[in-house]
Amino acid sequence: MGLVQSETTGKLGGMVHQQSDLIKTEDGFEYRDLNKNGKLDIFEDTRQPIKARMEDLLRQMTPAEKAGMLFINGSVVNTDGSIEDKPGTPGFGGVASALVTAQKMNHFNLWEIPAPQVVAVWHNKLQRLAEQTRLGIPVTIASDPRNHFSQSIYEMAASGFSQWCETLGFGAIGDPDLVRQFAEIVRQEYLAVGIRVALHPQVDLATEPRWPRINGTFGEDAQLAALLTKAYIRGLQGEQLGPESVACMTKHFPGGGPQLEGLDPHFEFQKGQIYPGNNFDYHLIPFEAAL
Repeated sequence: MGLVQSETTGKLGGMVHQQSDLIKTEDGFEYRDLNKNGKLDIFEDTRQPIKARMEDLLRQMTPAEKAGMLFINGSVVNTDGSIEDKPGTPGFGGVASALVTAQKMNHFNLWEIPAPQVVAVWHNKLQRLAEQTRLGIPVTIASDPRNHFSQSIYEMAASGFSQWCETLGFGAIGDPDLVRQFAEIVRQEYLAVGIRVALHPQVDLATEPRWPRINGTFGEDAQLAALLTKAYIRGLQGEQLGPESVACMTKHFPGGGPQLEGLDPHFEFQKGQIYPGNNFDYHLIPFEAAL
């Protein structure tokens, strides 16, 4: 989850690769000295099992650093790719660089963004800042869907990314191979700008016609939604999570379609989820497929 493949020097467009300045060599093995102690720690050794690396890193973390990892906040992206606080930057959310430094945070969600190549530049600069923190823990960037042709307030504009029908359109088509192809293309585009977590697919069942997020579902058929959910996740994550994967957060468990009076739980006026006809288990089917 380090730098994306290219970085800029000077104006946007002149792309050159920039290597970490923390690289060291021990017994012929090249590594990044992320905690700057001059020696190879277990968590810095990519030859070690992931579990061992995690345990070593957690052992070295302070309570404040652990707390920072429990949160995610939105971040604005400056139109010039810089990471400093620039009042008036379009969009909403915090300033990731300030939250990394002051709150020990390293998870961020992107909403309104400039051109994808600018996001890649911004992401690389943010990763270099993260690398200079006490333990050099990389930043993880997430996004809600941003590849659909939509004017819904719940969807990001597909500006600069490939543009497809909404999830409900894929439900109408009903082709898992097409959904997997779509997800694989989204994965490639996300990786190109540094997005490693997809805050999707949304696999709620559209059983309440007053709910305003039906466009983000595969429809009301649980079996069809389950079939397309599998294809979607395999396209983004692969058969298992790895260096070329985008991790999926399947939402909104345990099934957010049947809101009382259609009022969405993102807002304080929501009245609760209901499962008319004793259909709670029916709404779990797509989530079981995701697992």
